[in-house]
Amino acid sequence: MHLFHCADLATELVELPEEEAHHATGVLRLGVGSVVGLLDGKGTSASAELIEVAKKRCVARMLSREHFPAERAARIHIAVAPTKQMDRYEWFLEKATEIGVDRITPLTSKRTERDKLRHDRMERLLISAMKQSQRKWLPQLDAQTPLETIARNEAPQRFFGWCEGEHTPFTELYDPGQDALLLIGPEGDFTAEEAELLRSKGFRAVSLGAARLRTETAALAGCTWMSFAQQR
Repeated sequence: MHLFHCADLATELVELPEEEAHHATGVLRLGVGSVVGLLDGKGTSASAELIEVAKKRCVARMLSREHFPAERAARIHIAVAPTKQMDRYEWFLEKATEIGVDRITPLTSKRTERDKLRHDRMERLLISAMKQSQRKWLPQLDAQTPLETIARNEAPQRFFGWCEGEHTPFTELYDPGQDALLLIGPEGDFTAEEAELLRSKGFRAVSLGAARLRTETAALAGCTWMSFAQQR
């Protein structure tokens, strides 16, 4: 069954967003009577029948709905600096959504090499990854946020990847029973001053293995460990 994202599944008749409608009609060539799956990204999955089909408009009638609880008992929040090559950052967004993450914050620090992001494009990537992996919850995607702002976050567990100074293996510190925030810096890592700021706010410096990882690899490694740890 083809899956489509629609933010509001509360009514009996649902109009698909224009981009999803175009995909249904212009790409998949679905017509009246086709049964499709709908996801709102907030835990609701539905089955619906297309009753009106036009070039940029699709209306579906609900057949059934089911609500699924949050996928994890403890929230996973990753704040990661955008990479200079945007395709690498988009790869992270896609894979983190497939593996399981609740919130993603693009992070600005002193050495961040990209300060302009297309939030709409990133949101579409998350939606596509949610549908492909058949997850029921869409990760929250924040606007690009300065390190000084995210440092004030009060998650029960707060970590930052740190290559240069003293750190502890992430696998030794992470508690899968509590919400957690993990910060991953840019290619040049956080500066010593930034690391000191984070420590002063209760963040703990961690390593993600013996190898020196690219930004997007480190972020995905942390996300993967947290997600899998909650499934044990």
